[in-house]
Amino acid sequence: MDIGQFYRVVRKHRQQKSPATCLNYDGNSATNNGDICKLWSTYFSDLYTPNEHENDNFDQSFYMDVTEKIREYSSQIRKPFNAFFDVPYTDDEIYEQIKTLKCGKAPGPDYVCNEHIIYGGNTLLKWICYIFNIILKCEYVPLLYRHGIIIPLYKGNNKDKSNPNSYRAIVLTSVFGKLHDKTVLHRINKMLTACDKTFPDPLQFGFVPEHGSIPALYTLKECINVFLKSKSKLYVGFLDNEKAFDKIWHDGLFLKLKEIGVTGKLWNILFMSYKSASAHVQYNGLTSDNFSISQGVGQGRVLSSWLFSLYINDLILQLITTNCGIRIGYLNIPTILLADDTTLLSASPKGLQGLLDCVQTYACKWRLKYNGTKSCVLTFNNNNTDVDIKLGNTTIACKTDTIYAGTLITNNNKTFERTKKAAKKLKKNLHSLYSAGVNPKGLTPITNTLIWKRFVLPTALYSCEVWGQLSNSETELLERTQRYAARYIQCMDKYSPTDSTTSNLGLWSLEAVIDKFKLLFFGRLCRSKSGTTHKKLFNMCISQIILDENAEHSITYNLITTLVKYDLFSFLETYVNEDYIPEKVLWSKIVRQSIEIYEENKWKSNLENRNELKRYSKIHPTLSVNID
Repeated sequence: MDIGQFYRVVRKHRQQKSPATCLNYDGNSATNNGDICKLWSTYFSDLYTPNEHENDNFDQSFYMDVTEKIREYSSQIRKPFNAFFDVPYTDDEIYEQIKTLKCGKAPGPDYVCNEHIIYGGNTLLKWICYIFNIILKCEYVPLLYRHGIIIPLYKGNNKDKSNPNSYRAIVLTSVFGKLHDKTVLHRINKMLTACDKTFPDPLQFGFVPEHGSIPALYTLKECINVFLKSKSKLYVGFLDNEKAFDKIWHDGLFLKLKEIGVTGKLWNILFMSYKSASAHVQYNGLTSDNFSISQGVGQGRVLSSWLFSLYINDLILQLITTNCGIRIGYLNIPTILLADDTTLLSASPKGLQGLLDCVQTYACKWRLKYNGTKSCVLTFNNNNTDVDIKLGNTTIACKTDTIYAGTLITNNNKTFERTKKAAKKLKKNLHSLYSAGVNPKGLTPITNTLIWKRFVLPTALYSCEVWGQLSNSETELLERTQRYAARYIQCMDKYSPTDSTTSNLGLWSLEAVIDKFKLLFFGRLCRSKSGTTHKKLFNMCISQIILDENAEHSITYNLITTLVKYDLFSFLETYVNEDYIPEKVLWSKIVRQSIEIYEENKWKSNLENRNELKRYSKIHPTLSVNID
């Protein structure tokens, strides 16, 4: 089943929400479509223009020095030849990037879709290569490559529709521009690999292959567990980087780009492309005037995430040099970055304050804005949670819990509220789909079961890989929710026997579903590159578990007990002794088969031992589990 196609059909059946009838910004209010469109244009124009009133918050001397360096470098008529970037593009080089394009994406201002390029054939490929080489030769990027269409999208959750901050900007850009950026990024990565440069730092988990939110959560939780186990105090700061992607200082960005080795013609092309970027707002069928984009990494552009990682990477290096972060074995972990989400970790209030001072100094120089009022501190193993910690002149609030990467983190390590929210989300997602037209009476139970497994479970059980050991009450709460869904799908009475309702649909227990995610994540950790932070921490935790059995609260220990549960412990032994784990597809197959055997044996045992299911066994004398 195509997940993207499924949600497109669901969205068509949903009742369309009416657009905002009023928009308020900067003391102005708009009530009709034309005025709202103009006010949106004003809002985004201000957002992407540096605010002179904020100059007092930043280091003006440093600003002038960087601006002068960029002015001098950009005015050089001829820059030294760069063997990585200044050579002509080839058909094969561009074709490799065309293969990464996905179908079904919206076109940009030129109305060209990915499908046009994907199925355009060799003739189109040669013309694209010809155009890209003209761009390289002339150091000029076409206007359509630099222009974006901004569509304000309401975030939902009953936010104020008249407040621009209740919307996120969806930016549509040229497909040819994206393909050009993909080709450029491929060359940059080749240069970094050839020069043996480690970028980004392993403590950056956002927009990096083999990283992401789950490894970031794993790293954070294992760090917390280490301190909980040793009963040592831990102070964790969660910082809010306000409008980070939209307010990146262009001259500072291009200085960092030059320092990392992107020079020559490519530097000129990127400089020209970003310094002359523009956009317009499209709202309810209306189009605003064009406006310039003078800051930010360019929402909707392929290079935006990589450029942001470049801009923030030096902050990680400076935090490491403070020696104020926590140490776990040989690992120095002062921070965990997930794109713009900045988390600081220290063993003392003084150390955390030192990290915050480092962040504030970096932000002052590089014109970033961290919002102290939206940031918070969690303390672990500390009865006195009222700690005086400041970001600049703003005192950061100490809290007992916070949401990180979509997951609830508490300072007492209690998890029932997190599981309760997941159970509520299971029901909410189920009824949300049915209210949109996915009616249980209109579709077969098998189809509805597929929807439950493919669309409802993955979103509600997000990050369950790192939930750790669930209590009996948490497990029962989740299982009760699935039983409700199974009866609802089959239009059964609420008193129907549990095993018959779920087995009719071939459903695993939710405990088994969560175990599957855990085992797949175990394989992912084993296959991770040795230089990644989560892989180093994983290996260290395994060593500690082997030497010390008092580690039952760690995520790694829970992964190992899950292996034992399904008779897969031999794979851990093979990994420890030979550094081997089956590749992704094979490991997924092994995990699935092991859980199927376990679930089938448990199911048959229930049928044999429970009196209320004996009649079911007589009606269905030949039994088999239908999981697919």
